[in-house]
Amino acid sequence: MQNANTLEAMEVARQLILVLKGTVESLQMNLSQERDDNEGLKLTIESLEDENARLQEELFKVQAGAVEEKDTTKENQAEVIEAIGEKLAFYYKDMKRIDPKKLTAEDGETLYNILDYTFKALKKAGVKMEK
Repeated sequence: MQNANTLEAMEVARQLILVLKGTVESLQMNLSQERDDNEGLKLTIESLEDENARLQEELFKVQAGAVEEKDTTKENQAEVIEAIGEKLAFYYKDMKRIDPKKLTAEDGETLYNILDYTFKALKKAGVKMEK
């Protein structure tokens, strides 16, 4: 009887080990996928940071030119507007990729960052938003 109990306990332990091995394999696959996703996000962040730095530098140059020329003509204003449009086009494309019917928290954060950058760019270009 004790031998039968021991065999039964060993069989239960063997089955438990198999289940745990499957769980470990599944978790390892999930971890690998998350690591791949994180690497992709890191590359996207680096690309966006580079683009942001480039755009801020361009915006600074536009602002410096705007400060030097206080008497801005309509032609210069059109150029400034066009420059701002070019800078914001990248973010506009990102915004258009988001499906408004399937917004996630990440989409909300992306939209907030786009709006934040847009208003900062407009403010730096001389647009007054506070009355």
